[in-house]
Amino acid sequence: MKQRYIAFLKLCLGWLIILSTYVLIYSVPFLIGLNLKHVLGVLLIVLPYTAGAWYYSVYCKGNSKTFYALGFLVPCIIEKILIYLISTFMYDMNPLYIANVMRKIEEGSLYSVSFFSWGYVFGGLLIAVMMTIFLVRLQIKTKEQ
Repeated sequence: MKQRYIAFLKLCLGWLIILSTYVLIYSVPFLIGLNLKHVLGVLLIVLPYTAGAWYYSVYCKGNSKTFYALGFLVPCIIEKILIYLISTFMYDMNPLYIANVMRKIEEGSLYSVSFFSWGYVFGGLLIAVMMTIFLVRLQIKTKEQ
């Protein structure tokens, strides 16, 4: 039981690292006033999950595939859902009209979510899956040696 508790705490710490990296990357251009939506989108897709992969590879060795999948997919999916729901609230739209909401977000009239698009959604999921596969293969390689 104690081992599961420690694994859950390590998982939560990884989520916190991903979240803090995300907030740091998002806040710098926002505070400066730069509106480079594609650059910001790429940075928000790649850097937080890379920081999370580094943490999981160094401090969470020997865990299961499920552990690593939860480590990346949970924050990725929650982030996308929260951005979508906050945008629907800000635009005063019905969240069930997904295509209309995404079109309105992609127009970029709100700076705070101008990087959010279908490419961001699928790119983020792709990076999360790739990081999970990378860590699982890394674990298999270290067990063989």
